[in-house]
Formats: sequence, structure tokens, C-alpha cells
Amino acid sequence: MMRKILLLKTPEEQERTKALYREIFPEDTEAFLDFYYKERPKRILAMEEDGQIIAMLHLNPFLLSFFGKEITASYIYAVATKKEKRRQGIMGELLRYAFQLLKEEGEVFCILIPVAESIYSPYGFRTVAKLSKEESEAEEGKKEKAPKNSAEPKCEAAKHGNLPDFNEKALQDYVLYAVPTKALLERRKKEALLDSEEDALPENPVLMMKILNKPLFLSYTGYPDESEEELLRRLSGERIHFSDDI
Repeated sequence: MMRKILLLKTPEEQERTKALYREIFPEDTEAFLDFYYKERPKRILAMEEDGQIIAMLHLNPFLLSFFGKEITASYIYAVATKKEKRRQGIMGELLRYAFQLLKEEGEVFCILIPVAESIYSPYGFRTVAKLSKEESEAEEGKKEKAPKNSAEPKCEAAKHGNLPDFNEKALQDYVLYAVPTKALLERRKKEALLDSEEDALPENPVLMMKILNKPLFLSYTGYPDESEEELLRRLSGERIHFSDDI
């Protein structure tokens, strides 16, 4: 048995992971899957065993505004391991590889929305926002579902109440949000047209973050030099906006 980690960058390379995606997330439609693989810039870390892809995680880059500074950060998505290969430490290997890769590339932190917080807390992730769901008038009465490790439209820490529309002026009230670039807005429109059956959020969805570069995190936030856990606790008291983008 021979295993190795692959960093898949091109659409042709990433096609190798589609079978695993279908196996682990059968509720997603082919229309959504084709849209996601063709339209969403990403890199995929995959574990190959004897020529077969047995596990993967997707690194989806976002242009974020973080305390008024534009940065790139990766959203970890579609975390999957073949059922017969679980509990062998494979996903831990992929996560640690991802952390080192992103740190070397200068990213300050990475984020995800977990099925369960307990899965990711051993790797240094901490909850920075509890997400609330809100339907727009156009969506009222219509059940919408959101993609894996994601949040439904118009979500943030529940204590902050109603969210503004997706325009940068309103978003500037938040210390963390995805910059509404032309590419992001166009991708949202295309995704909205899909008749998808993606799975719902966990019952009590949260946004988790792991700090990758503490000195940079401190320089952006102006927080005192404390433990990473305490820094993320401080951040959890700030205004954070996160949408259902993948």
C-alpha cells in the first residue's frame, strides 16, 4: 500500500476527485457539481492510495476584508474520506499539510463551517461566530438548502440581528466579510439559478477559524499578544459577516 498527498490545481487534475465527491455527497445534483468544478477557483488536496483518491479537502480562496485590510484566506470545503478508510489519520494528514501550505503562502487564517465543532477543535480551530438564518422576500416560503461546510444567505453571529444587503458600504460595519467582487457576485447569480438539492446546515451552525500566522493576525487586529485561543475568543465578540458562498 502506497499513499501520497497530491495538490490538484487544474480542472483536469481535479476531475479525479469527482467520484469521491459523488460518493460522500450524493445529495448534490450533477448540475451543482458541474457548476462547482468548472466555475469555482480552488485547489484540492487529495490522498492517493495505489492510484485511487481516498480522501480530499478543497481550499477555496476568498478575498476578504479583515479589519479594513484586504487579504486572501481559504475556506475549507468538501472534506471527505472514503468510508472504509476513515479513522486512520488520513484527514489529519491533509489538514496539517494544508495549514503548512497556506502559512507558507502568507495566509493569516483559514475558516470552515463544521458538521461538529469537536472534529476540528483538536486542530486549533475555534468558533468565532454562531450563524443565524434569514430568508429574503424572494425566498420566503421556499426552503433553500446550503452546500457542505457552508452558511445560508445572510448569516452572521446571531446576536448582531438583521444583516445589511450585499453592498460594500453596508458591509464596512463588519470586521470580517467577503469583498463583493464582480467574480463573486457573478458566481452567486449562477449558483442561484441551479435547482440544487444540497444538504442543510448543521442544526446549530458555527463559523470556525484557525490562525496560521499569529504575528500577522496581531498586526491586522491590534489585539494584545495572547494565546491563539484567547485571540479567537476576542474576535468572536466582533461583527462578522459570512454568506453561503463556496
